[in-house]
Amino acid sequence: MALRFPHIYLLKVGFERRLEELRDLEKKIDVVFDITEAQLVLGKLKSDRRAESDLRHLGLKTENVVNNDNQITSHARKRRKVTKNGDDKDVINLDSKTESEHPDSVSIAQLPTASKIGNTIKVLRLAWYIDSVESGELLPMNDYLVYEGKITEIQKPPKVSPIERKQDSPAEILARAKADEPSSPPKTFHRQKRGVAETKTRPSQPHLLQETTEDHEYAANMPPLPEYMKARYCCQRPCFSQTPNDAFIAQLRIIGKARTLAGEAEVGHAHAPKAYNAAVAALASYPHPLKSYQEVLRIPGCGPTMARLFQEWEETGSIQQVEEFENDERFRALDIFSGIFDVGPEVAKRFYSKGWRDLDDVVNFGWKSLTKEQQKGVKFYDEFAERIPRTEVEELANHVLDHANKIHPGWQMAICGGYRRGKSDSGDVDVILSHPDESVTNFFLDEKLLHSLEADGSVTHTLRLSTRTSERGQETLPPRNSRTGGRGFDTLDHAFVVMQKPTWPTQTEDLALNPEAKNPNTHRRVDLIVSPWKTAGCAVMGWTGGTMFERDLRKYTRDELGWKFDSSGIRDLKTGSWINLEEGGEDMLAKEKLVFQGLKLEWREPTERCTD
Repeated sequence: MALRFPHIYLLKVGFERRLEELRDLEKKIDVVFDITEAQLVLGKLKSDRRAESDLRHLGLKTENVVNNDNQITSHARKRRKVTKNGDDKDVINLDSKTESEHPDSVSIAQLPTASKIGNTIKVLRLAWYIDSVESGELLPMNDYLVYEGKITEIQKPPKVSPIERKQDSPAEILARAKADEPSSPPKTFHRQKRGVAETKTRPSQPHLLQETTEDHEYAANMPPLPEYMKARYCCQRPCFSQTPNDAFIAQLRIIGKARTLAGEAEVGHAHAPKAYNAAVAALASYPHPLKSYQEVLRIPGCGPTMARLFQEWEETGSIQQVEEFENDERFRALDIFSGIFDVGPEVAKRFYSKGWRDLDDVVNFGWKSLTKEQQKGVKFYDEFAERIPRTEVEELANHVLDHANKIHPGWQMAICGGYRRGKSDSGDVDVILSHPDESVTNFFLDEKLLHSLEADGSVTHTLRLSTRTSERGQETLPPRNSRTGGRGFDTLDHAFVVMQKPTWPTQTEDLALNPEAKNPNTHRRVDLIVSPWKTAGCAVMGWTGGTMFERDLRKYTRDELGWKFDSSGIRDLKTGSWINLEEGGEDMLAKEKLVFQGLKLEWREPTERCTD
């Protein structure tokens, strides 16, 4: 029994990259293509402001109607009578009892068209049509109502000739950028689900919202852009952990993470994951609450794509891409897998392609195929996921320093990573050790420190160990084109270990009852790094900043100075010679400041390097 719907105008917003879906809906729904013939407007939107703006651009100026029915949030479904008309067609009518019980129930005949001034027009979410079809009856409109406006003026949207167009507005810049994007159909995720292949369309691109009068007025009165925001590199400007735009930044982080997990080639998107990371870093420097996409456009690293995403966020309170990623089974699985130690995006995708969806699948179907490091990562997955309070970070780091000084006095330590950037808790602990006597740091980590920490039970497992710096005579890593060069996350002597605080409150009683009682403290991920004294400042600098800060630091050093920076030191790219910027530094902090000075960078406190 087919439902009879009113004449519907379907808004195009949200269908920019889903034309096939739009065309399919236009065939199913009794759509009209002239807004003045519509009894109802449907669209993929959530904001009354956006609905009013779209109607205005279609030629209907309206005033918002205050409807007490909008206070209703839930109600029972209306009962309807189905009768036959003279043409033997099904007609759905509301009986009087149902209509009085549900004031938002309006029969088709009662819905006015938008052809007259004074009539009202309702804008509903598209879900009203979909849910009505599924339920087999026209549902109450109240729960789906986005906007109801009284028509005050009807006019056709003006057509602007190219020769009449003046200086491009930000909206025109966005429109042109949108037109320049590839017109090919969106690529798809290919997923293998327990042996059944399925394809999911990529999330649609953020739609382009039209410039409103309010936007125009705000553009002329935007707060001044700080001078430091004009700098090209993250390492040249302060980037804070807390900003007025944290909620929007969090959305960009999710998109960037999703694109990283999927891989740029698979995503088929014009912006690689690093573009979202760069935008996050730039927004972390912006001191004002964003109020318009024009503000986004003027921020370095935030082009039209980020501006359109902000428009969507501002108008609807959400970003469709983010919602689709978070509801996507594949994204959730890849996110779980990438949380395992020694599992990157490519390995995570390989796990997924085998039909695995969670940790139980990894254990049940692939345990023997995992490396020993990955097996330990699975074993301690839940404990590693727990955040580490600052007090415990300090306890673990000081425990390491105590052991180092017992072996040989005179060691200095810096706790780096998120702790040094001021985070209230950390995912792991980054400890850098150095000693003024270079003979002491040579092979110290492998041959002495680890043995001492394992002997007292504080280090329970070693996940990864490297002594590359000691193996090359504690010299700075040569440039990549050198025969002895290399590349990687870090080339200093380091051990990624699992640690527990060695003592606990009831330890004496527990051991008295059972000499083999186990330490109940949570297992923590700790990175132990040993640096030669002559480059300890570079080590601290290289292990403190967020990812984009460190990436831009290396890029700045290469492009602006012709040098190569990493945590093992600095070399001239032309000659390959080591550049000593730390001479005279009395401690690790003083040496780090000398590196900033030698690189011609303004000193930035660790709390100003929060680019992630």
